[in-house]
This record gives sequence, structure tokens and C-alpha cells, in this order.
Amino acid sequence: MRGFSASVEPVLTNIVRIAAEAVRAPMAMLTLVEAERVRAVSRYNVSLTQFPRAAAPCARVVGDRAPLEIPDLLEDPRFAVGPLTAGDPGARSYAGVPLLDPTGNVVGALAVLDRKPGALGAERTRLLGLLADQATAVLSLGATAERSAAEAAALGNFGSEFITLITHEVRTPVAVITGNLELLDELGDIPDVSRERMVSAIRRNADRLVRLIDHLLVTARAGDALAATVTRSPIDLSGLVTEAVRTNRTKAEQAGIALDLQVDHPIAVPGDSTMLRTAVDNLLSNALLFTPPGGRINVRVTTETPQAALVTITDTGVGIPAEELSRVFERFYRGAHAQRAETPGAGLGLTVTEAIAAAHDGLVRLDSTPGVGTTVRLVLPL
Repeated sequence: MRGFSASVEPVLTNIVRIAAEAVRAPMAMLTLVEAERVRAVSRYNVSLTQFPRAAAPCARVVGDRAPLEIPDLLEDPRFAVGPLTAGDPGARSYAGVPLLDPTGNVVGALAVLDRKPGALGAERTRLLGLLADQATAVLSLGATAERSAAEAAALGNFGSEFITLITHEVRTPVAVITGNLELLDELGDIPDVSRERMVSAIRRNADRLVRLIDHLLVTARAGDALAATVTRSPIDLSGLVTEAVRTNRTKAEQAGIALDLQVDHPIAVPGDSTMLRTAVDNLLSNALLFTPPGGRINVRVTTETPQAALVTITDTGVGIPAEELSRVFERFYRGAHAQRAETPGAGLGLTVTEAIAAAHDGLVRLDSTPGVGTTVRLVLPL
């Protein structure tokens, strides 16, 4: 996370400002901890841009992987004399929560400061943590998209198309997050129902950013490198698919699509539950995106042979033309219908699913007829 796209800077600035206002603190900053120093990459009423790691409370947040509250900096010998207490900002109290990168490492902190001593308290610390989660998603995606765009730029026309696609996929949820954060800030006291609706929109779009990050990371590690990361343990495939269907059922109902599930019997496979859940979610998401209202999606978990489990997802959607079938597993490929309808997505879902299946010594098969629907089969060894 050394660098991040300039397109996300306004979002981080808003999050930091709102963090201060939400917990009634006069100052706030988002910091990244490096080997010898701490960088304040976004600030609110703080002029410091960097300071030594040894003098930074956020270095303790990173080291302990936990929130840190210092009610009075002057009474803590580690920080009583340092850049936070001397001159500007002249802080007396500090409260910070961790920022995690996509691999689970703590890389920095979202912190609030006050010029008078005092404790933040559990409720406001929890709120600070929620805002830190949003900042982490935005920061991570900015860095990932910037690196990927730089690599794609060397690929000519494909690079240009990639940059356009990722820019759209980043900007849309970032705009929703920014808009709702600004409304929460400007409206002050608003009804709980409206506040929950705004928070839900922020959370939903932050999740969309995180999914894009995860997909980019999987495609970057596809092949032997991805297979090496698979932790193989017995997975209840029937239960995993059942839970995925349950999670997506509300979305299906809202879209007017029937979502049915048939599980012949409990089936266990060796593998990584997080990766396999991502694969199933991707297939369900595609079926929901390309099935019109009034359609139906059937999901079945069974054994194809004594050696293989089979997850079959059949929809009554728009289908895929024969000339596009050979390309649907290509990275960033989006069919003509998806482009015309401006269907959300970066063209990575099937690529990621195929990579996950291959990492589990399995495969993905797809059959489709335009105007009739699509059937996708995820085959995994028992």
C-alpha cells in the first residue's frame, strides 16, 4: 500500500474528516506505518505529513494488531515528548484502530486526536473501526488498480480497455461511498431508517470494492502459485452451497427470480472453504445478473462420478452466443450483452472461478443457448 490512485484521495479525505466529526474529536489522520517512519496519507486539522516510527502511537496499533487508546499522551513516557504533543497539533489524547491490507496484515491506523485528555469509549471506538474498514477497502483497491493499470498500459489497446473498465468499476462504488458519507456529515441528526440506508449503501459498495480486489489478487496468482496457497481440509460442499443460495435468495426475490436448490446428500471435498465459496458466489452472481425477472435458477449439488462432486447452476437467462463461448473464461472479457446493458462487473468472475477450480484439481464446464439460458458445472475431486 505504498501508493494509491489519486482517484480515491477525496474519499479518504472525507472518511478521515467524518471520523473526527463522528466521534467529536477536533483532529484525525489516516497513517501508514513503514520501516522507519509513519506517513499521514490523509489528515483533518493536522499538519504533520510524516514522523519517526518510534514516536508514533499508530506503530503500537500495528504491532499489537488492536485498537489503542491513550487518554493522556503527556502521562505516557513513550509519547510524552514527540511530534504529536509538541507544537502543532499539540495533542493530549490519542485513539487509533488498525487498517488491514487484503492479506490480513495491519499496515496503519485510522486515528483521532484531541488537545485535551480523555478516553474515546467503546461505542465511539467501534464507530471508528467501521470507518477504518471503509478506508481500508478504498485504500487497498486504489493501490491494486494503480499497479494493474500500469501493467496493462504496456499492452496497447487491451491496456486502454482494461484501464477504462477498472476505472469505471472503481469510480462507481467510490462515488456512492463518498456521496453517502457527505450526506451523513451534512445532514447531522437524521432518522435512524435513513441513516441505516446510507450505511448499508456504504457497506454494500465497500464490499464490491473488496470483491474486485480479491478477484484481481486471484487472477494475479492463478496457476501453480494459487494452488500453493490452497489449505486443503475437509469442506462440507453441500452446506457451503446451501449457505451461498440462502445469502443470495433475497437478491433473487428482489429481482423477481425463483432460486431453487437440490442437494442429493451430504458431500465433502478437500479444499479451501473461502475460495470455494467465492467460486460458487461468482456463478450465482452471473446467473442473477443475466436472468430477467420471472426467470428461474436451479442449483444442484450431487456426485458426478464416485471420484467427483458436481455443483450445477442452470438459469433461464439471456444465454451466450456461440461465437463468445470460447472467450468467456478470458480475463476482463465482457460479452456484447453485458456491454450493451452496462451490466456491472470487471469480466473476472468466470476467470477467478476457473482458477479456483484448477487450484483444487477441478474444472468448470459451461453450456449456453441464446434466449434459453446457461448451465455451468463446477467439478471438484472427492
